[in-house]
Amino acid sequence: MADVFDIEQFEFPNRNEAGKSRYFLEMGSNNEEQPGVPVLVANGHLPGKTLVVFACVHGDELEGVQAIHDVFNMLDPQEMHGRLIAVPIANLPAYHAVTRTSPTDGMNLARTFPGKNNGTVTERTAYYLSNLIIREADLFLDLHSSGVRSWMPTMVGYDAGETTCAARSKEAALAFGMPVVWGHKEIGPGRSICAASEFGIPWLYVESPNGACVSPIDLPLYVNGILNLLGHLSVISRNIECAQPTFRLLGSGDVDTSQSADISGFFVHYVRLMERVEKGQPVGEIRDIFGQTIEKIHADRKGFVAMLRATPVVSPGDTLFLIADEDRVTD
Repeated sequence: MADVFDIEQFEFPNRNEAGKSRYFLEMGSNNEEQPGVPVLVANGHLPGKTLVVFACVHGDELEGVQAIHDVFNMLDPQEMHGRLIAVPIANLPAYHAVTRTSPTDGMNLARTFPGKNNGTVTERTAYYLSNLIIREADLFLDLHSSGVRSWMPTMVGYDAGETTCAARSKEAALAFGMPVVWGHKEIGPGRSICAASEFGIPWLYVESPNGACVSPIDLPLYVNGILNLLGHLSVISRNIECAQPTFRLLGSGDVDTSQSADISGFFVHYVRLMERVEKGQPVGEIRDIFGQTIEKIHADRKGFVAMLRATPVVSPGDTLFLIADEDRVTD
């Protein structure tokens, strides 16, 4: 059972009180128009740092939900130095609809941070997630996956910009243990990680090539990664084996700036995820309903295919693929 609170009145339990707590934070009233936020807190027996983890900012990205549940259930507060604060479902309306955007107001929570305290449901959710929960973090992690319309590699993204948090962000990314690490010198607006950056908190986010399901291949990587970060922060005792990632990428992770379709049709891709391409190389085509090619798609730059359209039916403006640079700098 969970304790229910008005989100405006909620305060986290005293750090000196070891134990596990489950809360449902209501925003006004608990109904479809004014949903709330489920929060899990594991307070350690001894003081230490705080890892804050979100999942299901998009309602069709579900590995993170189970990963948070699994990690929270296995933690022993008596063996912890610090805290885990986790929001397993950040966007309840989208979760119930299994959609990327909220059916209550049509907004994308991952483009809404830091939100507004007097705005729509999505704007208010972003506001409270930012100011009530992300602010508590010594390290912030947002668990995503690609969703139903695109594929991204199993990866962890980190801050590679000119910030005071960049070095700590990269160290945490390597500790997480994903096969692909992707450094961003800049990030698109409205992300949860933007709020963390504004608060001076190092951040990470995770992606995998799945949507509306829980992959038995990627779920263990999510669970292991969260445990690695808890070990990295010394919240739990854990030996972290930092295997070298298979790929190191640099560049913008903003899929809103990726190459998009100019016309409607059926997209057929010629390349695979994480394939190296050259500028001008044919990467796909758009066909009409009779199978005739109506547009050839070429890479606008060289690099690695770091996002690829999964749903072949496209309309003008739909993203098709994103190319990232290789990070040639070694540690």
